[in-house]
Amino acid sequence: MMRTIFERGITLIAVLILAAGSFPLDRREPAATGGDSYEDLVLLFKEWREFVKPAVVDGVPDYSPAAMKAQREKLPAFQKRLAAIDSSRWPVAQQVDYHVVRAEMNGLDFDHRFLRPWSRMPFFYMSVTDPEHDVPLREGPEIYDPLDLWKYEFPLGKNEQAEFKAKLAAVPGILAQGKKNLVEETKDLWTLSLPAIRSEVHILEDLAKQLAKHHSDLVHEVERAKAAVSEFLV
Repeated sequence: MMRTIFERGITLIAVLILAAGSFPLDRREPAATGGDSYEDLVLLFKEWREFVKPAVVDGVPDYSPAAMKAQREKLPAFQKRLAAIDSSRWPVAQQVDYHVVRAEMNGLDFDHRFLRPWSRMPFFYMSVTDPEHDVPLREGPEIYDPLDLWKYEFPLGKNEQAEFKAKLAAVPGILAQGKKNLVEETKDLWTLSLPAIRSEVHILEDLAKQLAKHHSDLVHEVERAKAAVSEFLV
């Protein structure tokens, strides 16, 4: 019963996200484009995608109140630049691209005004996932650059081992930041999040067994990550 309620709740969130588009953080002021060509849209889109990425320190994406405030304040500048581009005479396919970009910007605006997953949704800080998602994005808001285990084959190559080590090492820091950021009173979202967070503990337990066969040096990082997730549940 709890799983059914959880899945329905997450599905609803997914519908909202897919309808609007979603991402998060910035590090620079947007520059002006000053044109109406499709190339201007492409340039703006590339800047936009960089803008929505969070700053990452020691593997931990920054969703702090200060970072989210800065992002929200700079969002209107991007929306204004997009609105200044006249796409009315473009081919239909290019007009569609224009409205996709507009949807992403509206989605981030929706995130800041209503969803605020970084301060309301505990499951947002899950950063290790196992089964492949049955939709293009996770069923709900997703932290930046998670460790999606389903994308890898074992044994891991050298580069993949380094990536695993870095992302597993970041889990305690991600959850520590989550504890500070989750300041809004959302008992229902905590209730919905608990089964998903518990599942991450089991995912990490299985991962430790799998890594022990080929990459025993990574097991310690998995155990640290599992301990952090377990403590996050308390």
